[in-house]
Amino acid sequence: MAERKVEIVDEDGRITISEDVIAAIARIAAEKVDGIARPSAGVSGGLKSIFGGEDLSPNIKTELTEDGVRVEMKIAVEYGYPVHEVAQGIQGNVQKDIEELAGVTVTGVDVYVKKVVSPHTLVSDSDSDEE
Repeated sequence: MAERKVEIVDEDGRITISEDVIAAIARIAAEKVDGIARPSAGVSGGLKSIFGGEDLSPNIKTELTEDGVRVEMKIAVEYGYPVHEVAQGIQGNVQKDIEELAGVTVTGVDVYVKKVVSPHTLVSDSDSDEE
């Protein structure tokens, strides 16, 4: 399968940006919002889910069109934060960062909240062993 990418052509030449770069910008932008659940420190989301833990990393899909990019994110929210405000914050951050950092028009950011987690679920085991 061919790599999906965004190409920007102007008078200076061509800029090619991998779809993975767009997804990485979206992930980092989302993680800047207070209330989004983050994976425990030191354990990657994929490995944690394989070994029976919860994968709290945002799941990101991008759809490239002639008009720009549409982003779909599945996230978990930390209990105590207004779910709709966290989702709206993510929408704003993702759109702003992709447009500013990649120069690509964002046609939409769809946020699906898959779970609400207790704040103590987010503390890694190594943090709880310290006394």
